[in-house]
Order: sequence, then structure tokens, then C-alpha cells
Amino acid sequence: MKTILVPTDFSLNADNALYYAIDLAKRSHSKILLLHAYQVNYPNPYVPLDYLVEEKDNALKDSDNQLKSTALKISHAGDVDFECLSIEDGPVDAILKVAKEKEIDLVVMGTKGNSNLANTVFGSNSAKVLEKSTCPVMAIPQESSFKEIKKYTYATSYNYSDIYAIKKVVEMARLFNAQVNVLHIIDNSKSLDEEKALMKKFMDEVNRKIQYNNMSFQLLEGNNIEDALEEYIVSDSTSILVMSTHHRDFFDKLFGKSITKHMAYHTSIPLMAFHYDKKSAIKVY
Repeated sequence: MKTILVPTDFSLNADNALYYAIDLAKRSHSKILLLHAYQVNYPNPYVPLDYLVEEKDNALKDSDNQLKSTALKISHAGDVDFECLSIEDGPVDAILKVAKEKEIDLVVMGTKGNSNLANTVFGSNSAKVLEKSTCPVMAIPQESSFKEIKKYTYATSYNYSDIYAIKKVVEMARLFNAQVNVLHIIDNSKSLDEEKALMKKFMDEVNRKIQYNNMSFQLLEGNNIEDALEEYIVSDSTSILVMSTHHRDFFDKLFGKSITKHMAYHTSIPLMAFHYDKKSAIKVY
């Protein structure tokens, strides 16, 4: 991992995400790209050109100054390379554009919500980035205060792309000496013995391609996948929930909607999402 993109609107929840990014950057020797997207409102289409230019210049200066102030948090952490970038654009478009142009390895962004799990609502920008980004995205809820990562839980549907994503998760887990738990939700369409056999095949495939001595595999029963994941989050000591958001056709067929986007609106712990196209989202067996 070389570059971590951290979008900020200078809010407390954006700062919370920055602390996660700083810790990860220090451990992985990665660079942080601190991004602020600003927009200039033009209430009257007939205002003089000089006024428009002045407004744009002032907005850019204000963005740059606030970025420099926020970047002091990175400087105080020490031993982290960083860059600040102001862009006049909508936040989602700016994040996706920069992530592509700068070949970003990971986006770490804050989310807005409240402390009530049932009513927690991520900022719509975060959900859109989770859904559309082609690089991994880590979304940090407002109420999830920074703490060392001890356990990643990867929710799998037994796809080839999951194996690649688990490999990337293991690379991050090594930095923290954290556990990686591979979780599959049983949907009751198969018997328990069939589910155990499928998990065994997937486990063997993962262990054949990924060597990590702190990895576990778990089956979880639940009539509703989203509800089962939420209950798991509440009862388990998971630090980060990791999922893949595949091509929309895949999710429409499997869940009727994007489960990753659903969880983006209903989780109280950090959520990391990988994105893959339809070709890579095929079953291992």
C-alpha cells in the first residue's frame, strides 16, 4: 500500500477517520493524501466575472488554510508523509476522480450518524463512495472512536474475488498482528451439513493461497443476512467489518439490493468495502 486518500470536511468525524489513516500509514509506511472538495455558490448568474474569480480564489485559499490546519494532526504523529489537495467539485465526484487519477490504494473517510445502532445513518456521500469506488474504502462511523485494530471480519459469499480481498485484508492484519475471521451467513436454503462442506472447501482454497496463522472461519445462522450481520457486530469483538460490493447485477440476484450499501447505513463499527466487477464475482466451486 502506497497512498491512502482521506477526504475531509473538517468535521470531528472526518478527524476521527484521519486518526485511523494515520495509524495505518505509520504501520505500512504509506503516504496520506488529505483532500477537501469545496463548491462555490453563484446565487446570481449575472454577477460580474471579477466577482466570480474573487469568490473562487477565496474559496480555494480558505480550503488550503483549513487543510494545513488539519494536516498538523499528521505532522504531530511523526514519520508520516502527506500531501494536501483542494478541489472545486462535489465531494463524491472529487473522491472518485482523485482515487482514479492518483491510483489510490485505500480511501479512509468519516461518516455521520448517532450512537443508536438501529438509527445510525451514514452520510450519503460515504454510501455513494462505498458503492462506486473501484479501490477499497474504509468508512469510519462518527461514534467509533479510534482504537487499535485487533480483529477483521470478512463476510464472504464464497467468490473468487473474496480470496483476493481476504489476501489484502491479511496484509493489513499483519501490520496489527490482528485476527482475520472469515464469516459466512447461512441462509437456510441448504442443510447445516451442506453449509459445513461448502465452508470447508472455501477454507481449504483460502488456506492454500494465503498463509496466515491468525485466521479463523465461522458459519452464522440467520434468516436475514443484514440483520444477522448487525447482531454479530453487537455481540462480537470485531474491529472492522469487511465486505465486497460486486457488480450490481450480482447483488440484485443474491440479495435484491446491495448489502454493502445497506450495512453502510446500519453499522456502528468501521466498514471496509472492496469493489469488483461481474467477472470476478463468481463462485469458487
